[in-house]
Amino acid sequence: MLLVALLFGGLAVFLAKIWLSSQQQQIAQQVAPEAPKVMTETVVVAKKELHFGEPLTPEVLAEVAWPREAKPEGAFTTIADISKDGARVVLTPIGPNEPVLAWKVSGAGGRATLSALVKEGMRAVTIGVNDTSGVAGFVLPGDRVDVLYTREQGGSPSIDVLFQNVRVLAVNQNVDEKNGNPIDGRTTTLELTPLDAQKLALAQSTGGLTFTLRSAGSLDTAPAQRVVESQLVSSATLSQSDEAQSAFQRRLDDLEAKLSQAEANRSKPLATEPSTPVPAEVTEDALPTTAQITIYRGLQGSSYTVPLDANQ
Repeated sequence: MLLVALLFGGLAVFLAKIWLSSQQQQIAQQVAPEAPKVMTETVVVAKKELHFGEPLTPEVLAEVAWPREAKPEGAFTTIADISKDGARVVLTPIGPNEPVLAWKVSGAGGRATLSALVKEGMRAVTIGVNDTSGVAGFVLPGDRVDVLYTREQGGSPSIDVLFQNVRVLAVNQNVDEKNGNPIDGRTTTLELTPLDAQKLALAQSTGGLTFTLRSAGSLDTAPAQRVVESQLVSSATLSQSDEAQSAFQRRLDDLEAKLSQAEANRSKPLATEPSTPVPAEVTEDALPTTAQITIYRGLQGSSYTVPLDANQ
């Protein structure tokens, strides 16, 4: 009877464990609903890093599953779609496992030429640069630059912002954006509108051009302001402390008040006792009675007329 009791007890524990396990599975299925099924389709990606001018062959491409809703615009579904009408080449560098998009490659039977990189309605124009104007060779294809124009007009040198946020197509004959090393450039090709291309060609023949490199992804537009030679010197008040500058301003205000009072006094008629006028001998060398002075605050000046007589 003891053995029978142990046998039935073990059987009861085993059955209870099976029942509890089934109950837990049912509760888990009710709490966590089944995830929706993601629809996928194939997309052609690059097996390795592809540079400008490399041909798109089946050896460097692969087909991978890609969520249908997140499929990039311009992506190819199969490798056969890329080469069915003719060979294509890379125009914009493509990274490993990156989808091959239509705007990053040439058309069927196309070649790797600079004209394929120029956008519709734009023009490519090449100018000469040196180590200084070319930002020491750190301007690379694909970067964005501002173009500064330096000239001398009427004996006064000045510099203006000619263009902003201009795309660099090539440096020398290099158009590869993946090249991260500085290039000792002698020529740089920029992408401009037809009118801006004319302006750039004229500016190159009448003055000097300098690049300023923009940060990656920068779209800001700074105010285009001309800088002349007289603005290169700093104001004397910049080096003064706040206390000294305040004291200097108070002295200027006090001097202005005294000069204004002196002008007002001189405009009033003076009451004098009648006397016999003494004829004064007038000569051409008569001394002036007033003088003109100018007070400068930074770069702005104010002119005043003051008497030469110390008593006034």
